[in-house]
Amino acid sequence: MSKNILVGFDGSPAAQRALDYALEMAGALGGRVHVIYAAQLPTGSPEAAASLMADAEALQPRLAAQVAARAAAAGATADFSVRAGSPGDVLLAEIRAGHADQLVLGNSGRGALARWLLGSVMGQLVGNCQVPVTVVP
Repeated sequence: MSKNILVGFDGSPAAQRALDYALEMAGALGGRVHVIYAAQLPTGSPEAAASLMADAEALQPRLAAQVAARAAAAGATADFSVRAGSPGDVLLAEIRAGHADQLVLGNSGRGALARWLLGSVMGQLVGNCQVPVTVVP
């Protein structure tokens, strides 16, 4: 039974569907949802990395408000944080640290070419995850 559900969240429609699913599950099971926005830092200049983190921190209140509103509507408990790093690495680190016993992801619906060009965070997570993974269409 999942009591600590982890959701990768970027505000996209796919992430919102995943969050709603996780909140519904947590509400039914008396669990908690941990929502993380991963800010992938660019390689190269420290100025670019600092700028991206500043942008992510500026985005945090809006995303945190979305998460709080959705959690309240679902009658569930959720927390939100921003972490520096690639989404796959950040989420896997949370799972390896024992902070979640289930991972819920939204399917962006990108085609095979986009996955090949950009890589697949979902593939990385499903292939390396130590807890059950639910993919929400």
